Amino acid sequence: MIKTRIDRIRHLFEKRGTANYYEAANLAQSVIHDTVGGCHPVMAALEDAVKSSDWIRAAAASSTVVTLYGEGALKSPRLTIAREIEGDILDIAEAQAEAAETNKDATHKQVHLGIAAFLAGASLEDALRRLCDARRIAYDAQRTSISKLQAALYPPAKQIEVISQWENKHITAWGDTRNKADHGRFDEIKHTEVVSMILGVRALGEKHLS
Repeated sequence: MIKTRIDRIRHLFEKRGTANYYEAANLAQSVIHDTVGGCHPVMAALEDAVKSSDWIRAAAASSTVVTLYGEGALKSPRLTIAREIEGDILDIAEAQAEAAETNKDATHKQVHLGIAAFLAGASLEDALRRLCDARRIAYDAQRTSISKLQAALYPPAKQIEVISQWENKHITAWGDTRNKADHGRFDEIKHTEVVSMILGVRALGEKHLS
């Protein structure tokens, strides 16, 4: 994850050379994206150095990222709080799914599943929004549905694939489950799809936003 990339940057510094500095700068940009977000001032320095092929500045900016990481400074309070809230929501969704599994009343069972699907969907939507922000992907702030954010993160025709094809496929399925809950179609929601959604959303956040 992040530590692996930092170690790779250190290794590239030891090897030196334009190609190694270029790789180090790109890795440093990805570290900034995935920690404090693309608006961090070091990101501007990295991007400018790479665009102007100034590898001394690129190496210096990359070294700054390594230093900030070592000092524990690549942490955004806002993102940390958001992750904690998102984790709490998924915990509640998981508890609702467990309650559905043990509830013998068919109606109550489906209500539990509906609540779980709604909460997992809210967590997914927030994660996709934060991922767009972190990668500086443009989206309509007034229309931040799962499908809209998903389309912003995975339009292969525009050569943008922040999420993988596999992740895109599963997000579509999770969005369908969320829609069932939003429209009160609780009887159409299956326990297995809700559990899969909760686990998948949690894994997506850990991969892209941790």
